[in-house]
Amino acid sequence: MIAESVSGQQSVHEAHGGVVPELASRRHLEVLPLQVSELLAGAGIDRIGEIGVFAATAGPGLVGSLLVGLSWTKAAAWSTGGRFLGINHLAAHLHTHYEGPPSVEFPAAALLVSGGHTCLFGMSSWSDIRLEGSTRDDAAGEAFDKTAKIMGLGYPGGRLLDLAADHGDPYAVRLPVPLGDPDLPEFSFSGLKTAVRLQWEAGAGLDDIAASFRRIVVDILVSKLLRLARRTSARSVLVAGGVSANRLLREELGVRCGRAGLRLHLPPVDHATDNAVMVGRAAAAVLDADPSASSPTTCNAFARWADDRLVALCD
Repeated sequence: MIAESVSGQQSVHEAHGGVVPELASRRHLEVLPLQVSELLAGAGIDRIGEIGVFAATAGPGLVGSLLVGLSWTKAAAWSTGGRFLGINHLAAHLHTHYEGPPSVEFPAAALLVSGGHTCLFGMSSWSDIRLEGSTRDDAAGEAFDKTAKIMGLGYPGGRLLDLAADHGDPYAVRLPVPLGDPDLPEFSFSGLKTAVRLQWEAGAGLDDIAASFRRIVVDILVSKLLRLARRTSARSVLVAGGVSANRLLREELGVRCGRAGLRLHLPPVDHATDNAVMVGRAAAAVLDADPSASSPTTCNAFARWADDRLVALCD
C-alpha cells in the first residue's frame, strides 16, 4: 500500500441509530473528489493519468453508495485510457490477507463475519473459493448492533457491546445457542437477539447480558469454523469482516487454532471493517492471475450475492 485515505460517517448516522442509505450516498458524493486529490498528493502522483488500473466495489452492498464509487472509478478509467476492475465485496474482505500468491497456505477455511454477512468458505486457492454455509437470518454483526441498541448502548453498537462485555459474567444470563451444532455450517442469530430483549426486560444486568451474548456468538463462530477446517483438512484459517475486530473472537481463535496447529490470519483491527485496501488487494490478485484482466463499463452495482462460487472480478 502506497497511500490510504479514510473518511468516516459515524457522526452522520449515530443520531439515527444506524446507517441511513440516502445520507450515506450523499456523503460519498460530497467527500470523494477532494479525498481522491489528497490521496494522489500523498502518494506522490502528479496526474491521475499515471494510474493504469482503477478498482472499486461493485457489490453486494447498499446500491446508492456503491454507485458513487463505481461510477467515479469507471469514469476515471475511461477518461484516462486506463482499465477498470469491478470487485466483489465479499471476495475483497477475504483478500485482506492477500500479499501475493504464496501469502496463505492452502487449503484454507475462511469465515467472513460482518454487519451484513456471516459466511463460511472453503478455499483451495485464491481463485477457488466455495461457499459452505451462511446465516439464515441476521448476520452476526447485525445481531451485535441490534442487541446493543436494545440495551441503549448507542451506535456503533458492536464495539460498545464488546467493551461492556469485558465487565460482565459470561455465564450469568441464560441464552439459547441457535443452530449450535458445529457440523452444520449455517447460522441463525435472530432468536438470540429476541432472547436478549426478554432478559433485558426482565431486569438482567447490561454487562452480564453483553458478556453472555458475546460468549455464545463467539463460540458458535469459532466451533463451526474449526469444524470446517478439520473436515476440509485445512492448513490455514482466514477471518475477515468487521466482527473480526471483536476481542474475545480474536483471543479464542488464537488459542484454538494454536491447539489445532492451524495458521491463523486475522486482519489488523483498523482494516477489519470495509476499506479500500482490501479492494486494492483483491484487484492485485486478479492482475497477478491475469495481467490483462478488466471489467466492462456495463458492470453495475448489485445489492445481493447468491452463488456457491466466489470470484473477485465482477463482469
